[in-house]
Amino acid sequence: MRLTSARLEEDLASLAELAERYGIALDLPANGPLAIEIEPDGSHRFNLVGFLPDGRQPPKAVIRLAEKWRPVSGGVYVRSAYRYELIDHERDFRRAFHMHHAQEFERRFGVVVHEHCESPIGHAQCAHHFGAPVRDGFRAIEILMAAWVSDPPDCAALPCLEPI
Repeated sequence: MRLTSARLEEDLASLAELAERYGIALDLPANGPLAIEIEPDGSHRFNLVGFLPDGRQPPKAVIRLAEKWRPVSGGVYVRSAYRYELIDHERDFRRAFHMHHAQEFERRFGVVVHEHCESPIGHAQCAHHFGAPVRDGFRAIEILMAAWVSDPPDCAALPCLEPI
């Protein structure tokens, strides 16, 4: 997927809107609206954090959506990394979908994306599980919300890339 910086800003706003429709209370900066950060190399990135509506204060479940976009040419960017994550302290599990350090993961495992699964949190069968790419943050919200409302996954049943 290729986006301009203006389209990336629109997508971030739409992503925040979708999160709020799911009842996710976004942890927005006190000093203003959502912002895309620009790194020294020209990459753009964002990090959305939200709390799930579990009836507790503070909430015991959190979703994190982070993406990094690198410039390719003429004001166009491609997604170069993502981290989509659900941490459910009440049910003591973590589920995450990552794409980062793509060259290293491709060299070591033959894939550029991976998953994490911990149940209970802090205890994993594998450092990294095999995973399919997540299309975008919109799909990530759907996947993470489905994980939150269903039984915690059987982490041991997921294919392992790197045993601990």
